[in-house]
Amino acid sequence: MSGIRLYRNKLIFVITAMLLLSNANAQDLDPRRYTNIPVGQNFLALAFVYSEGDLNFSSSVPLTDAKLRVDGPALAYLRTFSIAGKSASIDFLLPYACVAGSALLNGERASREVCGLADTALRLSYNFIGAPATELREFGRRKRTTVVGASVQIGMPTGQYDADRLLNIGANRWYIKPEIGVSIPLNKWSFEFAAGVRIFTDNSDFLGDVNLAQDPLYNIQSHIIYDLTPRQWVSLDANYFFGGDTFQDDMPSSTRQNNSRLGLTWTVGLNSKHLLKFLAHTGVIGRVSNDSDTFTVAWSYRWD
Repeated sequence: MSGIRLYRNKLIFVITAMLLLSNANAQDLDPRRYTNIPVGQNFLALAFVYSEGDLNFSSSVPLTDAKLRVDGPALAYLRTFSIAGKSASIDFLLPYACVAGSALLNGERASREVCGLADTALRLSYNFIGAPATELREFGRRKRTTVVGASVQIGMPTGQYDADRLLNIGANRWYIKPEIGVSIPLNKWSFEFAAGVRIFTDNSDFLGDVNLAQDPLYNIQSHIIYDLTPRQWVSLDANYFFGGDTFQDDMPSSTRQNNSRLGLTWTVGLNSKHLLKFLAHTGVIGRVSNDSDTFTVAWSYRWD
């Protein structure tokens, strides 16, 4: 095999691993993101995420037995407030991850394990229909109504990154993700839908001297939620994401995504301040890097 072809195959392995790392982000299946919540509240959450899966390539790429495992904690903070008399929030996510990846390239095993900070994210959410800003003492007396909201998330390249290594935790680039969503309550049920797009900057330091660009990645998600008790609910979650083809120095990598994931969320409030959340999701349709299972357990604490 020529050196150029070998180098290209290594690039495809790295790009596909990067896409699976991105798909391990459980925020792409996030129920009750656009429901109304009281203003003037603070939430601190600690989560642990485990994701493991296979990396899939076309038959023209001599990479086999490619696997990737990602696990680690994440710290998040959310503050609710009022904008023009409507409820809004801002949240910040700080993840830490350990990544282990391996593959056979022409029969030769390549692998790496690394731990470090992952890319952080900041998001502003605003519910502009059906979500009047309400203090906690009045919130329980209000009847639930349909809520329409929007959010903008910014991903920052703060994660561990070494341009000379094949596998990294951070992506060494920024992204912005605008999204719009709606939540429709019906007795103990809620039906939620959201659509967004993730727009990336280039990584001009990819494997040393390659410029990596990626097309926008579009995401549609839906959730069917049932309230078991006033403090406990379950949700069936599904999404579909497409686009996101990558380019190495303007050369296409054939990594356009056309994937879908299915998940289940269970949330239980221990009391008025402490909450536990369990989430699991798996790839059900996948063109690139979607053959993975992800599990998350989270604890959150609320205060005024």
